[in-house]
Amino acid sequence: MSSQHIQMNAWTTTDTDLSNPHNLSKSTNRNKTVSNDSCKVDGNQNHSNDQNNKRWTLSEYCSSLSPLFYGLLLGALIGGLGLAIVTTFWLTSSDENASTTGTWSITGTTNYVRYIHTASVLTNGKVLVAGGYNGSGSLNSSELYDPSIGVWTNTGSMNYARYRHTASILTNGKVLVVGGSDSSIYLNSTELYDPSIGVWTIASSMNYARYLHTASVLTNGKVLVAGGSGSSGYLNSTELYDPSTGGWTTIGSMNYARFRHSASVLTNGKVLVAGGSGSSVYLNSAELYDSSTGVWTTTGSINIAREWHTASVLTNGKVLVAGGISSSGYLNITELYDPSTGVWTLTGNMNYTRFRHTASVLTNGKVLVAGAFNGTGCLNSSELYDPSTGVWKTTGSMNYARYIHTASVLTNGKVLVVDGYNLTGYLNSSELYEP
Repeated sequence: MSSQHIQMNAWTTTDTDLSNPHNLSKSTNRNKTVSNDSCKVDGNQNHSNDQNNKRWTLSEYCSSLSPLFYGLLLGALIGGLGLAIVTTFWLTSSDENASTTGTWSITGTTNYVRYIHTASVLTNGKVLVAGGYNGSGSLNSSELYDPSIGVWTNTGSMNYARYRHTASILTNGKVLVVGGSDSSIYLNSTELYDPSIGVWTIASSMNYARYLHTASVLTNGKVLVAGGSGSSGYLNSTELYDPSTGGWTTIGSMNYARFRHSASVLTNGKVLVAGGSGSSVYLNSAELYDSSTGVWTTTGSINIAREWHTASVLTNGKVLVAGGISSSGYLNITELYDPSTGVWTLTGNMNYTRFRHTASVLTNGKVLVAGAFNGTGCLNSSELYDPSTGVWKTTGSMNYARYIHTASVLTNGKVLVVDGYNLTGYLNSSELYEP
């Protein structure tokens, strides 16, 4: 009986990986399959404690195996030994960035193609998608996804078409949509969606028209809108919406004007704003808003100035910033902010550079990053960050490459990705990730 030893240390899960010329793919189930164009190997992992070694059995002829092996196999068959000949060999791979379980499945199609829209998980578990752009103009349409049946239905239209706006779930269950652009002007208009009747009503206007801003629901129920861009340029102004009065009030300004930044509500109730662009430069500055004083104070700077990144509040209270773009190009660099020290530290790099992707905190505490543009094309790949190890591992790929989409964590723990754009056009597809 023969034994083959094959070293494979750089497997990935995308269809266009140039480091994988033989198009090798790896499943991560306990019953594993490794295949290329001319070879398929099935097998089961043995019970060794060494997780880098997997035991496999040959099920089909493999053109990459040695002629000597075929000679031995042929000789045994001709000799009529009547034995079940099984060749055992070892595949050694690096598990540090190996893929993990998790699958994507296609679900209902939205009624309109759109990107740069918003998606909000309502208190009834449905998802409200509103506005966006379809390639020819901004949209005022909105629709609802029902996870129990996987179907999208139209609901009331907004009073103003808009994209690059924000949408916030208020404590009363209504959705507040703020600002954005209608393809020709910046908007200061706001409106409220009532899920009980499916109707949008105009709310009071902000003091400043803005788009590419952030909106954060504070622990007191008010909504903090910060930064963005308007007719006068980049903004450092911030203002508060009070649902009890329906009015907006201006508050202290940020220390830096910025847009394309991130804003995260920390477990201590403060709001962390990080990165973005201001005065045509990428920013590494970060600052905190304290709702008890209404004051902004600077905190530790991120290590890599960036915009169009994602920011996720982890279950341990830290904030994970991932990807984006900087003066050096598209990023796979990620870093963590510790509110107890006000310091940013680098953590594991993603497997792919990403820009205009989404990041979702799963019920198990891991962070799912999906899609993106990387400078040369759109991605359908996704990966998971494990806060306990600081390592990113690839997981199942989406059915469609996309960026500038939305991702929502449903009440059942699945993640709904909706629409977006890729190099073939605007999308109306949606799909579900099951961890």
